[in-house]
Amino acid sequence: MQTLFKQQSHTLSGGKVLSGVTEQHLILKVVSGRVWVTFEGQPEDHWLHAGRSLTLLPGRMVVVEADPGHSRITLTGQSQRGATSLLRVMLARLRGPGFHPATSVS
Repeated sequence: MQTLFKQQSHTLSGGKVLSGVTEQHLILKVVSGRVWVTFEGQPEDHWLHAGRSLTLLPGRMVVVEADPGHSRITLTGQSQRGATSLLRVMLARLRGPGFHPATSVS
């Protein structure tokens, strides 16, 4: 498969598609317009409008399609430290506000 996410910025006219496999964690940010994003192996799709962003995981096919009109997206690399911090935040949300490892074991 060909990796099509080498450029940092893409402008897509309505209905145009950008697809490929990412080689690293990337942050897709919608600068203008609205796009639909789907990932290989994930049942849900994502609609993102200007100002919203989404993390793209490496090794998965990603398809990005522009809504009618022009959309502009940027792709930036995410450092390993950023990925670790994001994972910590997600795990904390799953555990809930009252989770304490020493007191949650029964």
